[in-house]
Amino acid sequence: MKFLLYTTKYGKSGSVQLNRPLVWVPATLALLGVLLGVGQLGYSLGTARQPEVVAKGGAQWQVLLDEQKQDLDLVRNEAQDQLNALAVRLGQMQAQMLRVEALGQRVKQIAHLKKSEFDFDQLPAQGGPVDPADAELLKTPDFLKALDDMAMQMDDRARQLELLEQVVSRRELSHAVSPAGQPISKGWLSSYYGMRTDPFNGRREMHKGIDFAGQMGTDIVATAAGVVTWAGKRYGYGQLVEINHGKGYSTRYGHCKEILVKAGDKIKPGQKIALMGSSGRSTGPHVHYEVLKNGRQINPTKFVRASR
Repeated sequence: MKFLLYTTKYGKSGSVQLNRPLVWVPATLALLGVLLGVGQLGYSLGTARQPEVVAKGGAQWQVLLDEQKQDLDLVRNEAQDQLNALAVRLGQMQAQMLRVEALGQRVKQIAHLKKSEFDFDQLPAQGGPVDPADAELLKTPDFLKALDDMAMQMDDRARQLELLEQVVSRRELSHAVSPAGQPISKGWLSSYYGMRTDPFNGRREMHKGIDFAGQMGTDIVATAAGVVTWAGKRYGYGQLVEINHGKGYSTRYGHCKEILVKAGDKIKPGQKIALMGSSGRSTGPHVHYEVLKNGRQINPTKFVRASR
């Protein structure tokens, strides 16, 4: 290769022959030097900026990690708060359930229900086929709403049971203080309430009670709950027990052989209070049974026929 060179200084032209070693070798070396210099400069600049880039990228990643950590802590705290709220609600519902169960047991006892009919110690039987296509996952809001609805239902059932207990208790108390049944464990009816021929003088006189005859020493039992107001001898009755049942009712048990209670004792229905005898104005072992309402003898027949 041959280049022509022209200069104005000398007014001459010249030529350079590149195929000569003295020309192209130094040119090639010079070009390589320029290229190496440019490469070195680029490398130096890149190396100088690398820590800055790395530092900037690391800082950005640290910020992202901190934000994710804060989000995770927030979610964890919210979940813990929800668990705490559920624990509190669960404790309240457990207390309500214990109250409902206690009321249910009380009502069951008062109503004399069989355990097989209403057992609060066992979960109610449930069942039925399931269609997988209808199955749904329970979400948290739905679960919380279900808890609220259940709590409201439990409160309502507790109020209903309280009212039912009051009604049944009053009914049971009414039965307990109202005379019912016979005042003896064994024996038979020997004389009715009303006008009769007196066994001692033969005249027609009012008999203000019912006589139950039996064997000497047969148990005499209270026909209702109450408090003993008399336990001892009384004219005509011999050994007498009188029980006040409240609501204006009282009962008398006369001609006893032996009295087993004393004045002031609390009596339960069916409790043994004396033994059958023939004390006082009596022709043989029997109990003279009277029912009084507001201090006056009434016909005890309906109470004797009543079953508890």
